[in-house]
Amino acid sequence: MNDTPRTRFINDVEVTDKTWQVRKPFRVSQENQRSYIRLEISTPMTLRKVRDMFGNFWPTQEDYHIDGEILNISPGGVLADLNQPVNENDVVALRFSLQDVETIDSILGLVKRVDQDDDTYLAGIQFISREQLEDRLSEVEIELLSDSLNGFDNRVDEVIKRYLVNEGGINRE
Repeated sequence: MNDTPRTRFINDVEVTDKTWQVRKPFRVSQENQRSYIRLEISTPMTLRKVRDMFGNFWPTQEDYHIDGEILNISPGGVLADLNQPVNENDVVALRFSLQDVETIDSILGLVKRVDQDDDTYLAGIQFISREQLEDRLSEVEIELLSDSLNGFDNRVDEVIKRYLVNEGGINRE
């Protein structure tokens, strides 16, 4: 993993009726089967397990830190290259910086898929809201969580929107 944030262009983009561009320092890609435009980035991140698929629970988020690198981000989640394994359906909290421009902390996520490649783990993590925890945690567990641990709450979406513009220079809002 590389500790230096950098922009990496992965593939060309065609977005149905509109052509979108991004403001520096980001680049954009989208696959036809994806719901969201993805920004291809390479930035360090820290993941903290909140609750794993086995029922282990870390309400203070002081334990079980995993370092990694975000490979791409969208309003729906991230693709991350991690140095330790996670499991599908683990509830996690993310902390990362977007190109040293924006720092995003205590974002809830749900691990949707994990692929192992040698000593690294490629994880697709979906952003979730605090309300979506009601299906995964008990009321007591939710009350034990730090107030700083919040759902997606459009924070990442707002950051991304500041950098997405259409060909005419109009922000995507």
